[in-house]
Amino acid sequence: MLGTFEAPLPAAVEEGQARIPIWRLLTMAVAVLPVLALHSPLAELEAVATRRFRHGQRIYLAATVLGSALVFLGGAAIALHPLVLLIIARSWLAWFGLALIAGVLLGWRLAWTLPVLVAVILFYWGFAAGEYRWWEFSARPPDDVASLLLSLALLCAGLIAYRATPWRRRTWRRWRGRSLRPDRSGMS
Repeated sequence: MLGTFEAPLPAAVEEGQARIPIWRLLTMAVAVLPVLALHSPLAELEAVATRRFRHGQRIYLAATVLGSALVFLGGAAIALHPLVLLIIARSWLAWFGLALIAGVLLGWRLAWTLPVLVAVILFYWGFAAGEYRWWEFSARPPDDVASLLLSLALLCAGLIAYRATPWRRRTWRRWRGRSLRPDRSGMS
């Protein structure tokens, strides 16, 4: 029910102030929370953990992601229009991908920073001339293909970043280094 209320926010529009439905902010929060839960005091040790630990971490992340998304969408379905649920689902994918990217780059404790930075940009500059810009994935109509593709791209980037463990990054660097070096064996 809280998602139906609107909050005033400053915006870069002629009117001076925009109103944003709370469900847009809640969607970002629900997408970021499972990633924040990956923080651990033993993060340096976990960075070199075995496959079994990483497998358990992936299962935990998938279970918390699915659980939080289902609970949030189920609750939102009671109070919001069904078309809004499509927008929520689409933007949730993008927020989750951004949280994964930030978690990998800055640490799991700071996984909220990139989504919040993007949210500030979207909410402040995402509305002009009476409509949302094409890159404002959290408010465009549910049938907007550009927003869907952007959300899927952000999710894929986040999943790739999550998959890039320290040993995989070293392997990728070695593989890339071999392909760029000239052949010195005398055989071409």
